Amino acid sequence: MAFHTVGNYTFQWTDLHLPREKTDPLRHEYDTLGHDAVKKLQQIAREMKGDASVKPTLCPGGFDMYAVLRDHHAEDETLGKLWREVHTVPDWVDWEQIERGQKFFYRYAGANMVGFLLQAFFGENSSAAGVIEVLMRTGGFSPRVLIRRLLETFQHLLQVTSSLESIQPGGQGHTTTIRVRLLHSAVRERILRLAETRPDYFDTATYGVPVNILDSIHSISTYSCNPMWLQLPQMGVFPTEQEKADYIALFRYVGYLLATPDEYFASVPQAKATMESLLLHERSVTDNSLIIGHNLLETVKDMAPFHISVGFIEAGSRVLNGDALCDSLGLGRPGMLAYACWRGHCWFVRVLALLQKWVPGVDEACVQYFRRTLYDAIVNSRQGLGGVSKMDFKYVPAMGKMTNKEGSGRALFAGSFLERPVEMFYLAVFVLGCLFWLGITSVGLTALNMLGMYLG
Repeated sequence: MAFHTVGNYTFQWTDLHLPREKTDPLRHEYDTLGHDAVKKLQQIAREMKGDASVKPTLCPGGFDMYAVLRDHHAEDETLGKLWREVHTVPDWVDWEQIERGQKFFYRYAGANMVGFLLQAFFGENSSAAGVIEVLMRTGGFSPRVLIRRLLETFQHLLQVTSSLESIQPGGQGHTTTIRVRLLHSAVRERILRLAETRPDYFDTATYGVPVNILDSIHSISTYSCNPMWLQLPQMGVFPTEQEKADYIALFRYVGYLLATPDEYFASVPQAKATMESLLLHERSVTDNSLIIGHNLLETVKDMAPFHISVGFIEAGSRVLNGDALCDSLGLGRPGMLAYACWRGHCWFVRVLALLQKWVPGVDEACVQYFRRTLYDAIVNSRQGLGGVSKMDFKYVPAMGKMTNKEGSGRALFAGSFLERPVEMFYLAVFVLGCLFWLGITSVGLTALNMLGMYLG
């Protein structure tokens, strides 16, 4: 079996891996039930507004798709079928395993959040051509609004991991996942409707249907598999086989709710092979990748209150994604200070992970702390979303509307390195770590010299 290297990651091809002959056709498959349901929801919304006779050339906004589905699913066969599907729990779901998988995210919260931002967003999203083409047309990747898009993504992640009740039918995470499925279908319906009037608006022959089945598989793989093999190990954190199985099982169920074929995540080996197959087949940097990468960097750099520097972002991105991809995305090559801070981050999350493994009480305290703190900071606070997002269809594709390179609109950060608290902390960890290892080395050399003198 052949070996393949993509970025900093090397793997061996096996019978579980997916050749292009299997993945490429998936670009032209999509969630037909969700697609048909959204069109029905739009019709109901027009009727409620008294516009039933208006030809549906535009996707009507300003209504809560989930609320209409909830209130009218008993009146329509398509809506009823979708409602029953998302409220039917598959036989393979083990709630105890799902609950363990939820804890995994918070157990390694520091590593997971950083890995998700720098590897999943910078690495995966910026180099998946089909995904990029959809993002370019929504307008939601302009730095002026991108921070909210990022926070909404994290809200969904936090809600599906917040508690077992949240992901079970009727729970907040379960409801938000259905909202995301409807949003994806609305984006697809809108782009396809525009492409009917102007075929060059979206190249379905090359990229497939917008938000297709392959995109969905790639998304679930990014959420569940990338932390296990592409993110955490690069920071010195190595999940156990049980943790891998639990976390993948959680997102297998989330994927099921999003109409993602679950067989690709039926086991840890199959999920890993799926991730590796897509890593090999789907990584492709285009001119539009540079725009998305630029806007993402503009959005997160120097943002209050942490003021994370471009150098730290570039250092972490290069470690997680590899120099070749980062060069092609136009990221700079940071100096030694940035890499020292990144190494401090890695040492900190590594030591914390070991402490949690050795002291169960510390593990439970960390899980509870991050569960509470992250949700309050990202969802509830005024600096975050300022309340739960309903994943409304705000960024509607339109002819002539494409995302371009933009600045963040914020004033340039004029502070010193001392005003970057996260990097200051990680630099202190790096210095202490170096002193610790120098001390260990010194003691070891002294002991060897004494032993040599004794034997001599």
